[in-house]
Amino acid sequence: MKGLILPAGLALGLCFIHAVNGAAAEPPPSLDPLQGKWTVAKTNQDGQPYSQAIEIRKDRLSFELRDAANEVRFAGKATIKAEKSGAFLAFVLSNIEAGRSTEDLRPVEESRAFLYRLQEDRLFVASNFDRERENERPQVDAYTRLENRAQPATGAAEGEAKLLGLWKLEVTLGDSSRDYELRLSKAEGRLGAVLISPRSGERRCKSAEFKDGQLVVKVEREINGNAATIVYKARLDGDTLKGTVAVEGAEDQYSGQVKGTR
Repeated sequence: MKGLILPAGLALGLCFIHAVNGAAAEPPPSLDPLQGKWTVAKTNQDGQPYSQAIEIRKDRLSFELRDAANEVRFAGKATIKAEKSGAFLAFVLSNIEAGRSTEDLRPVEESRAFLYRLQEDRLFVASNFDRERENERPQVDAYTRLENRAQPATGAAEGEAKLLGLWKLEVTLGDSSRDYELRLSKAEGRLGAVLISPRSGERRCKSAEFKDGQLVVKVEREINGNAATIVYKARLDGDTLKGTVAVEGAEDQYSGQVKGTR
């Protein structure tokens, strides 16, 4: 479908760097490490937040862009194939379909690819480095793994799996209340968390642990010029996270309540 402008985060731009002439072909890398669902939170040029998610199942990739109200604004799907050239990894997309929703997909007359690097729970994706495209600038996005269905969750892991994803937090300290977002993900057996403030941006949490049905997240901040560790403790109550927040070692001065919803 000519004329369709893909979002910069999806980009699907052909950025695979070919080996120099005469270089021996290398076997293609496996798609197994990329399996699952990945997301990235972003802000547009007007300062409005939005999110992008890609989901890879075997050799199929799907994409969604959602606005601040969690409404789908763009969607796509394609066949995905991993390639390698020297030190560079890429996944190439073909049979692309895209549109304003999953019910309104149309063929895109182009095959594209991303350079990528996988590190812990992050998938770094580079796009639009091969040519100029209208409204699509070269950039690198850092996606966080939300889900990997290659290993089915059971028992305690099933409870932990229910926590993965993006939560909207309301934190109350005394008479004041502030809103945040908490993004929980898991990679290589480790739980990871990122706290997102609409005022100061993203902050990777010091630690995240789910034990005996309780989520404990620690965030390093600065309070009145002093380093401090803020501890969030919460349990699932249906589809809601409920718990407490306090400054480690100063609970009598800084403590309150936290509530999380999807």
